[in-house]
Amino acid sequence: MEHTTESRTLSQLSLTHLGRHANDRLLFGRPLKTEKLSSQDALHSFEPDQMFGFVRWRGDEYGTQTWRVIVAQAGSPRERLTRIPGIQPGAHLLLHAFGKARAKRALRVIDLLSEAHVLHEIAPAYWRHVHLQISRNLELEPYDPDAFAALARAKAVT
Repeated sequence: MEHTTESRTLSQLSLTHLGRHANDRLLFGRPLKTEKLSSQDALHSFEPDQMFGFVRWRGDEYGTQTWRVIVAQAGSPRERLTRIPGIQPGAHLLLHAFGKARAKRALRVIDLLSEAHVLHEIAPAYWRHVHLQISRNLELEPYDPDAFAALARAKAVT
């Protein structure tokens, strides 16, 4: 039985732009569909296993209140997913950099990776590595696509 894209459950990312109070943006990923809900809100739909990254910033008259960078992988129906604000029904959380210093570091890493790689094709295991290294304030190992492809093949065998 074949499934059409419409019959599969999509992960939906809601992003808002309210000037000095909320500024969310998609960093990378290829949404299957993007809907502009209003002049301030957009809804991006991702197929299962697609990776995407986004920034969520909130502020008030005193400046930044929260700032986070998230890299996630859309899940399939009946998978256990992490509930992430703004993503319905949820996704696999690969990188969560919360706070000004960690968010800035994550954005620098994403910028450096984007110079040499297609971001949504980077292995999920590497994004988890980035998360751990940023959260522990340690240096990152460089991304080697061949090494992560070998890791994926090894996991498939076991």
